[in-house]
Amino acid sequence: MVSSLGSDTTDYVTSYRPSLLESVKRTDQRCKLGLKGEQLPFEGYDVWNAYEFTWLNSRGKPEVALVQLKIPVTSTYIVESKSLKLYFCSFSNTSFQDQVKVIETLKADLSEAFGGSVSVTLKNPDQIFREGINIQGGESIDDLDIDISEYHIRPEYLDMEAEVSGAEMLYSDLFMSLCPITGQPDYATVFVNYSGPLISHRGLLCYLVSYREHADFAEQICERIFMDLIERCNLEALSVGLQFSRRGGIDINAYRMSGIKAPTFVRNWRQ
Repeated sequence: MVSSLGSDTTDYVTSYRPSLLESVKRTDQRCKLGLKGEQLPFEGYDVWNAYEFTWLNSRGKPEVALVQLKIPVTSTYIVESKSLKLYFCSFSNTSFQDQVKVIETLKADLSEAFGGSVSVTLKNPDQIFREGINIQGGESIDDLDIDISEYHIRPEYLDMEAEVSGAEMLYSDLFMSLCPITGQPDYATVFVNYSGPLISHRGLLCYLVSYREHADFAEQICERIFMDLIERCNLEALSVGLQFSRRGGIDINAYRMSGIKAPTFVRNWRQ
């Protein structure tokens, strides 16, 4: 298949076609972070929510649902989000016997594409309405007064407060990076939950803002932030979460942790 990623025009297929999925090796980026082999310094998973998903039942009537995917950090691949959108679109004029068959089909295709066991949940509109929108909690660092003019990654901004240790959960809504395929902006809320030497809040905010012109996949950005914090701040335990706002009807949420349990996904105000 000739890839349409990044092109100006896209053909939307409306009959089931799993070959639309395009995989990207996780190891390509991890090697750049000095991570080789199967042993990783973190645990984690990625949660994807697709808000635009429809198919036909056995009598031709449309059904709609949110598709939630949970992908283990040990999967061999990530899947490019535009190809996932096209794949989901291919269900729109395809009949399935029942919802169980839809889930089985999604799980089989996506587990193969990601190279790992993918959990698939379908949520109907009533469920989504009841769950609502919330926030993980913690302390925002967005009101800090900073001067910054560097918008390419600057790990050297990260620093520790002298001789002070503790535990904090911090977050920022100011994060932005670029899609490596289209160059479009991706916006996220970043959560940092840690224990050990206290991190300079201003330094952390400057560091997160410095991603503004950096192009990378969501999962890889989360791992880079995790590694920079561990290596530069000598932390005892760390959990990093990035919850990206939806684009093309899909939001991506990456969590990496060591010594701290990852938070349960809670949909935030931009999702």
